[in-house]
Amino acid sequence: MNLDDRIRQQFPGLIVTLLSVLIGLALSDLVGLARTRMTLWPLDVSTLRTWGEALAMVGCCLSVWVIFAHMAISRQRTPKLTDSAVVFVIPATILFGNSLVGQPQSWPWFYFASFYLLVSLVTWHWQVHIALAERELAPFARLTRPLGPLAVIYFGIPFYAVAGWADSHGYLSPVAQMVVALTGGPAALITAGIFVNEWHRAIAQAERAVQPVAT
Repeated sequence: MNLDDRIRQQFPGLIVTLLSVLIGLALSDLVGLARTRMTLWPLDVSTLRTWGEALAMVGCCLSVWVIFAHMAISRQRTPKLTDSAVVFVIPATILFGNSLVGQPQSWPWFYFASFYLLVSLVTWHWQVHIALAERELAPFARLTRPLGPLAVIYFGIPFYAVAGWADSHGYLSPVAQMVVALTGGPAALITAGIFVNEWHRAIAQAERAVQPVAT
């Protein structure tokens, strides 16, 4: 095994470790903010909105780890600077979003949610672009289908942007704010679930394409 092969094999594990540390940092930051300034009890419309925002951030952390980790272990290539830099983008965005959870006004968090999904869309396409550089991972192109795992993101970007605009202009009632906030956590988990399903299909398709060559 030469040096290049050793780097290719070790880099995915390093990326997953780095990602785990960054996601852990984001979750720790959220817990710290919840203890110091968030009102989570007794349950009412306002505290349920805060719970919705907080659980959405937790869901984002989980989905990011699942998606990035699965993409990382799928690849074997000599790393570039962008391969490492892209891992910092989403956790850093989540850290910023944590500061908006539980604020008196909900529209800043709604605008953040739309921005976060836009950043997620860009990094998602970049991750798939990196994977497609390896010929055997050509089936990973299915991960960018608009009606695949990206459907939630494509819908969520305008949805939260409109919710932010409506709330900033006083058109959303407290109950509507709560309902919108409570959609974030399930949306993140649904995205991760659809991704894992499509990822398994892409892996199976790649294995079927390689099998005739191996025989």
